[in-house]
Amino acid sequence: MKNKKEIITEVAFLLALKNGFNNVSIKEIQEATGFSAGSIYYYFKDKDEILLHMLKFYLSDNFYHYRDAIRNSNEYFIEKLEDIFYYLVGFNKKEFNSSHSSSKSQIVDHREYFGLFSSIFHQHPETRSIFYELHAKSFEFYHEIAQEAIDNNEIKENIDVKTLAIFIHTVLKGYIDLFVFHPGLSLEEIVDSNLKMFESLILK
Repeated sequence: MKNKKEIITEVAFLLALKNGFNNVSIKEIQEATGFSAGSIYYYFKDKDEILLHMLKFYLSDNFYHYRDAIRNSNEYFIEKLEDIFYYLVGFNKKEFNSSHSSSKSQIVDHREYFGLFSSIFHQHPETRSIFYELHAKSFEFYHEIAQEAIDNNEIKENIDVKTLAIFIHTVLKGYIDLFVFHPGLSLEEIVDSNLKMFESLILK
């Protein structure tokens, strides 16, 4: 069961996906949740605090969840990359392959998701430290799995680990843009094409 704070956060998030966060009012959140204004202000002092909690729950926590899941797996490097591609757009790879659905993707259009957070980055400079930290943590993680692949003798010996981490991060950023702005390409096609390039360039 979700508590009131989680419900308020989720409703604010879904309204923001539809209308943009700046266009969501406390009154709309109140009407959508059925909670009194007093209940909302009990958990959040203002809308900005809702925004920070929303970023933590839907952006930062999502990254830490999939990072830990991949860390705890026994997969090879390319399999881990494939997991990351799917996790970044809200899917568990196995669930996507079996039913093209996941708990988050049932309520979230991830093209709107990335558009929302891009707009928040530009419109709310006070939140940018969250984005910077998340990108730094992401780069550390890509460096980690690249080093692990080198240690496990999965990729070519002459590949520099930092260069590979930069390449991974760059490809994943570009993949998100392609997924968001080119709906004519299927998710499977984009993922498979990128994985084939990784395999041809770095695997032994």
